Amino acid sequence: MERQAVEAQRIRSELTTTEFGTSGGRAVMLLLLAGRGTFISDEVEREVAGPCLIWAPTGWWTRISLAAGARGFLARLPERALGRAMPTDALSAHVRQAVSRRIFLSDISPKMIASVTTLFEKIDTELREAPPGSETVLHHCISLMLIDIWRAAAPPRQSVEQAPHRISDSFLSLVELHMQNHWTIAEYASRIGISRDSLNTAVRGAIGVPPHAHIQRRLMEEAKALLVTTNLRVAEVGYRLGFGDAAYFTRFFKRHEQLAPAQFRRKYTPLYRQRTEEVSFAQWP
Repeated sequence: MERQAVEAQRIRSELTTTEFGTSGGRAVMLLLLAGRGTFISDEVEREVAGPCLIWAPTGWWTRISLAAGARGFLARLPERALGRAMPTDALSAHVRQAVSRRIFLSDISPKMIASVTTLFEKIDTELREAPPGSETVLHHCISLMLIDIWRAAAPPRQSVEQAPHRISDSFLSLVELHMQNHWTIAEYASRIGISRDSLNTAVRGAIGVPPHAHIQRRLMEEAKALLVTTNLRVAEVGYRLGFGDAAYFTRFFKRHEQLAPAQFRRKYTPLYRQRTEEVSFAQWP
């Protein structure tokens, strides 16, 4: 996430009308704590009064005009930041659908006001002070804010059957985040909110192999890359990939490659050094 692209602005009591706008490249989240104003977005014009929350997605020209005395918070979020902040589990499709449309929430609870205010304060602090790890903090704060908006706009009443492609997308994203944790298939299925059989069917249909095979394939791809592009010892490569025992990592690697990790490194490191950066590890044996 590029920090400079995320904007956070406090709305304080002014003596005159204040206007805020965006050309559509950023989503806008307005938490109006007090005061009145007008929200204009393409063909929609609406009078608003605090306390309320307004969400305008990217792709819409938006202007917000607030009367004197208004107080609240305004955040402008680029599409790239929203994409990175989207949940990767079963919530993803629901949150993405909710924030793809304009939202007006006039009946917001004190609990939600407190939550969004706290998240805004944290975003504002991270943007101003830029401490180490601020991009990660921004990512999580925006993610939590999106979930708050989704909960208030469309609280889930019942379990909704997920489309197979959404299940497989969620699984593939979770693998990239957690393959070093060596989750079981049951843990992946639980995080997505489905059964193991449903996960197996969806993943097989999407990529042609069962979930367990995909996880092992990704671990092998990462292991090969580390072996030929770093000076890490074999045991350190295994530890980085979540193998607590170097001997077990060696057995795992040899079972899939028919070569021990050290043998693979000796054979393919010279080839790697001769290749251009455009050649991917997927072309290797």
